[in-house]
Amino acid sequence: MSSHHGHHADPILPVNSSDVSITENYEEISFLPPNSRQVLRIALNLKYLIDKAIPIAYNEELVLCEHSRILNANVIRLTREACGGDPSDPHSLRKYESVLVFSLLKVANWYDDLSSQELHNSELYNLRSTVAQQLCKIIIEEEESENLYFMMLNMLLHRYTINENEVDSEPTNALELATDMHYTIVIGSSGFQRCLNWLWRGWIVQSRNDPTIFIKENSISSTLFSRHFTPERIKTPQYQNIIQLLFSVLFLLIYTIIVNTKTSDEIEPIDKIEAFLYFFTIGYILDEFFKFYYIGMAYLQFWNCFNDTLYLIIIVSMNLRIISIYWPMSPDSTYDNKQLDVISYRILACAAPFIWSRLLLYLESERFVGAMLVVLKHMMKESLIFFVLLGLIMIGFLQGFLGLDSADGKREITTSILSNLIITVLGSGSFDETFDNFAPPYAGILYYGYCFIVTTILLNILIALYSNAYQKVSDNSDDEYMALMSQKILRFIRAPDENVFVPPLNLIELFISKPVMKILMVPDQWYKNLTNFIMVIIYSPFLFYISIKEIKIAKRVQYNRIKKLPDDANEIDVAWDLTDGYLDNDSSLIGLAEESMASTSNSTTDVTENGATITRVSHAEESIIQATNLRNNIAIKIQREAEAADPKFGINKTKWYKGINKAIQPVEKGYENGWGWENYKLYESLEAKNKVTEKKIDELNKTIVQLTELIKELKIKKE
Repeated sequence: MSSHHGHHADPILPVNSSDVSITENYEEISFLPPNSRQVLRIALNLKYLIDKAIPIAYNEELVLCEHSRILNANVIRLTREACGGDPSDPHSLRKYESVLVFSLLKVANWYDDLSSQELHNSELYNLRSTVAQQLCKIIIEEEESENLYFMMLNMLLHRYTINENEVDSEPTNALELATDMHYTIVIGSSGFQRCLNWLWRGWIVQSRNDPTIFIKENSISSTLFSRHFTPERIKTPQYQNIIQLLFSVLFLLIYTIIVNTKTSDEIEPIDKIEAFLYFFTIGYILDEFFKFYYIGMAYLQFWNCFNDTLYLIIIVSMNLRIISIYWPMSPDSTYDNKQLDVISYRILACAAPFIWSRLLLYLESERFVGAMLVVLKHMMKESLIFFVLLGLIMIGFLQGFLGLDSADGKREITTSILSNLIITVLGSGSFDETFDNFAPPYAGILYYGYCFIVTTILLNILIALYSNAYQKVSDNSDDEYMALMSQKILRFIRAPDENVFVPPLNLIELFISKPVMKILMVPDQWYKNLTNFIMVIIYSPFLFYISIKEIKIAKRVQYNRIKKLPDDANEIDVAWDLTDGYLDNDSSLIGLAEESMASTSNSTTDVTENGATITRVSHAEESIIQATNLRNNIAIKIQREAEAADPKFGINKTKWYKGINKAIQPVEKGYENGWGWENYKLYESLEAKNKVTEKKIDELNKTIVQLTELIKELKIKKE
């Protein structure tokens, strides 16, 4: 079953047709996307609508709550109408609605800019930005239930441009915009998360022919081993992350062996293990170089700088190690070869905290680790304020102490002053050790003033900043974790490699790259075949694992398509739905299903989608599907028999359901007319009174007309 459990009803209870998930009637839409000027007009229409809908700074909870009276059904309808298009032509409507989420995100960004420029109205602009994000969430979740693939492929993943200040922007999609602007309201919507999940699994991939388009991966429903045993599947973010994690663990093991197994003070030659460490490091450095080349200054993120520091430490150690072995030092040199060898090992040992902490980068997909990293990230940002204040205070007092030291024309304890000021921040400073008999009483006044400011004021400010950062993240830990995962997935799908060679395997790619092949005059087709062959060889163990895993998933996808369910349905067998889940490991039920199918002459069954045959289900695979149906039917039968064991157990369902309908709040009706469920009873009462009043007015009008006619008749008779 899908993760959206509420979309499946218990078969024992009546089924609400609006709750049934069916396969979306999606066709590949061939229209040209709206041009940049049309996107601008849609964004301007949306901004006008939001300006009118939010004239004042409402309480944010009134806007963000489900079925808001402010963002009611009429506002949602007008939001869609802001896109234009021919109402009688669904194709035309879809063409312009495809850019709706992208345009709303741009409008939200405009409000963010206004908020920073016009501080006196920042509260109102912040609320309008939040409204634009909430509208995105509502639209995404509506489209998820109506047309899943249109929502993912056209609304979230297709790259659009907008004309701003007479300049067309670079093509980007709504998923990238929401992630880059850290709009957690949008990122946290169910449709957005579902799209990310499909990208993470490789069910949606970027088109090789057009980088602005994402397409469905057509192998996910195939049970053929060859369809999955292909290097193309290594592009999947989930698999890349696993491979990178495995290589990182191997890198850590190699490093541990080198650092903790040196037993001689003699200079030893570089062995295979040490060569592997340098091989890994050079591969990682090459990968970072290409990232910087393609991304530019946006490369300067925390993890990239963290990794660069690690690689720099190892490279410095490697250079000293090579010099100590192959470059004999002269007798008058400061260090001899043995000392350089010792220094190289000591520098390498300093990389240990970095190498162990680096594992967190690949474990951040785990919720606990991801949430912890988000907390650390926010704390580090907040600590910048502390270090700026500390730097200014320290420079001021340092200059004062240096002035006292040089007042007699000599500088005698400059180094001691600087070190004491630094260790005071750590709580280890001492007046007696450094400032005893130094420029009394001025040095004492300055030092104790410095201690008071640092230990009493600044450190408490730091504690408050850390507490505030932790509180912010803990209150929104789920949203922050989802935003972190969105950033992680984007790292894999932005500017994807034509051929994925995970470092340090990228060193192999270096020798078979296109420039090298062109120098050797190797034809393009030969180059592709060679690259594919090499990738199959080096990734074959992992491709075998991928194939086995995806074939198992493909069987469930086929079952879902036969049942007219989304591909990701029936992943979890929940307790409250007796018809969900997928059976692939109960041999007894599978045997019964095979017996019931023994009379069937066909060895395969066609699975269709939108009227077209998409795959063929073998006899063995169909037996699993039949076994699942058999299991569900048996479960329903047993449940009904157990309920019928006591005749007094049952309830009057008709009466009970009517009672439920009377007891529940009129949320949908209040949402439709904008009164809200809290005031809908009052609305009904006023409507009823209004109808009575209108009826009485109509009766009075009729009476007046009749009296008028009578008066006319009397006048005529008198005459």
